[in-house]
Amino acid sequence: MILDDIVIENFGVYAGHQQAILTPEPGRPIILFGGMNGGGKTTLPDAIKLTLYGPKARLSNRGRQGYRDYLRAAIHRHADPGVGAGVTLRFRRLIEGETHSFVLQRRWRVGSKGIEESLQVLHDGVSDDLLSEHWDEAVTTFLPVGIAHLFFFDGEQIADLADGGHAAEIIGTALNTLLGLDLLERLTADLKAFERKQRGETLDDASLAALAESEAEVAHLDQAIEQIAMAEGMLIKEAKGLAEEVDRQREAFEAAGGNLYQGRNALRITHEGLLKEKAQCEDALRDLIAGPLPLAPVDDLLAEIEAQACHEIGIRHAKVLAEALEERDRAVLAALDDEAVGEDTLSKIRRILSADRTERTGLAHQSLLFDADDRLAAQVAYLRATRIPSAERAANQLTQRLEQLEERLARTEAQLARIPSEDSIQVTQNALDVAEQNHHAKLHQLDRLREQRALLQREYAEAGARLERLSIANLEARIEADDQARILTHSARVRRTLQALHHQAVARHADNIQALMLESFGKLLGKTDLVGSLSIDPRSFEPNLRDPNGCCLPFERLSAGERQLLATALLWGLARASGRPIPAIIDTPLGRLDSSHRRNLVERYFPAASHQVLLLSTDEEIIGHYHQALDPYISRRYLLAYDCEAHATAIRAGYFATDETTSRPYPHQLQRERNPDQAEEADRDRTLEPALQIGTL
Repeated sequence: MILDDIVIENFGVYAGHQQAILTPEPGRPIILFGGMNGGGKTTLPDAIKLTLYGPKARLSNRGRQGYRDYLRAAIHRHADPGVGAGVTLRFRRLIEGETHSFVLQRRWRVGSKGIEESLQVLHDGVSDDLLSEHWDEAVTTFLPVGIAHLFFFDGEQIADLADGGHAAEIIGTALNTLLGLDLLERLTADLKAFERKQRGETLDDASLAALAESEAEVAHLDQAIEQIAMAEGMLIKEAKGLAEEVDRQREAFEAAGGNLYQGRNALRITHEGLLKEKAQCEDALRDLIAGPLPLAPVDDLLAEIEAQACHEIGIRHAKVLAEALEERDRAVLAALDDEAVGEDTLSKIRRILSADRTERTGLAHQSLLFDADDRLAAQVAYLRATRIPSAERAANQLTQRLEQLEERLARTEAQLARIPSEDSIQVTQNALDVAEQNHHAKLHQLDRLREQRALLQREYAEAGARLERLSIANLEARIEADDQARILTHSARVRRTLQALHHQAVARHADNIQALMLESFGKLLGKTDLVGSLSIDPRSFEPNLRDPNGCCLPFERLSAGERQLLATALLWGLARASGRPIPAIIDTPLGRLDSSHRRNLVERYFPAASHQVLLLSTDEEIIGHYHQALDPYISRRYLLAYDCEAHATAIRAGYFATDETTSRPYPHQLQRERNPDQAEEADRDRTLEPALQIGTL
């Protein structure tokens, strides 16, 4: 099934003729709607459900209101009641391998006899009167109202399911509808009513009185439970309003510098630490300046000193050599003179020796400039090659660190300067405390009411059991082996058979359904070491979790974000188990999830929830990096623009304008080229039917 477009005329806050094209592009299943609270966000899915189901639709703000009263109130306040309102929904679905188009036109207006409603169905462009008359039965064949909540839901429904109290009810309703077991339940109820009627015809006055008293008690408890359910709905609405007030007061507190005020001690400690580290760096830099660092700019002069020191070493060596040669030459000449060598020969030898001394000791006549120790050249070389470069590196590191410390000190001092005084922050602090106290008190009141409802439900079950026992006792005492006895006996046997069939049908498909739920939870959470198994009790439909070691894992052990992801996984797993290619409509999808769990929904659920996903977001949810992450999967964007003066909402192409200016780079972008396996798996989940195919019994 693919929703192609919707036309809303004077319905709720939508004035005039408003249209949205819903057809997704290949590989981009998401149609994104942005709107503020009270601007028609919830009204849009209500319009779709109302068009499909009419009086059977589960609408967000109908409550205990009659259907025609609801239709009257749903006409836009500035519209002509005589003209009325209407919703037109165009969609396609596959029937026996062929695609067929449908157009539903549901309209209503205030006539002479009250609300007049009409429904017209066009099949492949042709008006079909038979289909229009029997549309309630037709829509059940592909999307029964009992499983609509698996595909059309909002953040409040997820939060309610995450508390664990209604999980069994929601799962039970969905499984019964998916497996066709709602027919068995209706048959069982009819058999019980038939049995009560048969028993009433045969009982005496005392037995009838006791039976009537027991039935009255059951009816009274049923009415009390219904009243508490209505009161619970009002408290939930009030608690939601108080929670929004807490958010507003917290924003005001933060805007007034409350966070800075609360963190002032830590900020001051940080500031002192930075000052201390800065002083240490400055002391270290002064030590370097007192050492060899100032010689770094005169490296050329040091090189000259090193060369001169080496040269003077050669001069000293030449002088020592000259003295040794002179001593040698005197000894040689004296020896020759003793040998009576001729004067000419001796004169020649004297000249040769003199020339040799002059050649060998040429440096000996140069003067010494430094006349320093021979170690001077090596010391200067070590200074240039090691000490000065090491000092320069250390100085650069200290300088960079000082710059960083100066920058951090400037930011810290600016934050310290912005810390408000205790008197100025006290007003907003008190307002926040009062708002939180009121919210907690309302939640406590809601918990007490739920405890009262649970007590009444237990009393109702006990009263029902007493009624059953009384009926059976009277039946055994009064009914003999006649036709009525056989009828009642067989009826009770049929009810037991139906109950056994119900449990066996649930157990037969439980493994596949549980596997899909656990797989969905694993995809959303991304943790493989938290939940080892998930099972559904075939009788109570309570979900049971166990950790990888097989130990029981209560709902309370999970964080609030993990419970909401589990609730989403339960709905997602049931939707996949239905085997029905139905679009997903998700209103206020992120609620109060923290950032990490929001990323899980954005990255792993929304692109793969269905082949077509309608997301309705406030300006606090799908924005910034979340919007960027979904961008590769978004086909169309619409903005539900509410005009306060006209009290009307218009559907416009586009999205929140501030989203483009406040967006930041997203650390976990869903880039298909970075993770092709995950992208392929998401495409397969959207396009292929689930492995579990469940037919009606």
